[in-house]
Amino acid sequence: MDFELDPGQRQWLQEVRAFLREHVTPALVAELAEHDLEKRDGELAAFRRKIGDKGWFGLNWPTEYGGLGLGPIHQHLLVSEFERWGVPGPDLTVTSVAPMIMRHGTEQNKAEFLPPIARGEMVCAVGYSEPDAGTDLASLRTRAVLDGDEWVINGSKIWNSGAQRSTHEWLCVRTNPDVPKHKGISVIIVPIDAPGISIRPLMAWSGYRTNETFFDNVRVPATNLIGEVDKGWRYITGALDLERGALTNAGDLRRAVDDLLALAREPRRDGVVPVHDAGVRRRLAELDADVEVATLMGFEAASLLEDGTIPSVEVSTEKIFTSELRQRIAEAALDLLGPDGLLGHNTAAAPLAGSFERLYRAAPLLRFGAGTNEVLRDVIAQRGHRMPSYGR
Repeated sequence: MDFELDPGQRQWLQEVRAFLREHVTPALVAELAEHDLEKRDGELAAFRRKIGDKGWFGLNWPTEYGGLGLGPIHQHLLVSEFERWGVPGPDLTVTSVAPMIMRHGTEQNKAEFLPPIARGEMVCAVGYSEPDAGTDLASLRTRAVLDGDEWVINGSKIWNSGAQRSTHEWLCVRTNPDVPKHKGISVIIVPIDAPGISIRPLMAWSGYRTNETFFDNVRVPATNLIGEVDKGWRYITGALDLERGALTNAGDLRRAVDDLLALAREPRRDGVVPVHDAGVRRRLAELDADVEVATLMGFEAASLLEDGTIPSVEVSTEKIFTSELRQRIAEAALDLLGPDGLLGHNTAAAPLAGSFERLYRAAPLLRFGAGTNEVLRDVIAQRGHRMPSYGR
């Protein structure tokens, strides 16, 4: 791992920052503050089209698939900077679904799905979790049965975030119930507007909307199967490793700690200047150092991708560390700000437009999103240290 950016990477970072200075408008910030990500044609949708026009959804894809041929470090820099500005960049469709299609998809899969993903026109929700499967993804029951030249799909998914604004579902289904559970799973791309799909909102404490999605005799072409039938477990685990790496970027944590340091130097409404307290200074210094650790973890994962390896133990470690660090930053902010820290974004007196109140409510989400931290500790033990599985 090289600890210095090369001249091309530094120039790329300046280009990304120039784009953000031009296109992160007050209207976009206001829409994001409302958590209103349901709109398919709002400020966020327009912002995505600008990213697509730059070709940045496929920035690290090979040119043969319509990408720019840049590396994972370039993508990591872009995502970090977007996170620091508080705006969504390339989502899981780009960072985890598309790479699996490139690695394992048929030629028809690649020709049909990669170009619209690169243009920002195709957005996938990922259909993994099910109501009765708990933390064991391989216990999924949603079935797909081949009928002529179509798959017929029945079942349901839960925590299906983004389904209300997606165009497709990256759907994990059971295609063979007569083999061990990890060996009878496939992945099928399903248009979200296919007849037989219904979506029910589930509102989280953070204010973020997720969904329960139902599939009732949904029919899609047989060619929508990704790669080979019954080989989906490999595609899912690869996509999840990439998802954990994308979700644990420390860009927004750097912004949060920088904001917190600035607030701590100002007198609160009660006249107290927080940095005058040695305990506050020590706590902020520890958080600042931990964000640097998280930043290095992100570069380590990107460096492995640059070498052609999908990191697994590394991103599991990173995900645990950053998600628990996020919680500690949120708790420190509310302690430091006192009662004002509880004011939400729709209150004029809220410090930094209520960003820390929002961070506090949203922080628990990433402790279980993309695999709970308890499951990931098992992953580290089994894959990283060759400890035995106890049959979860």
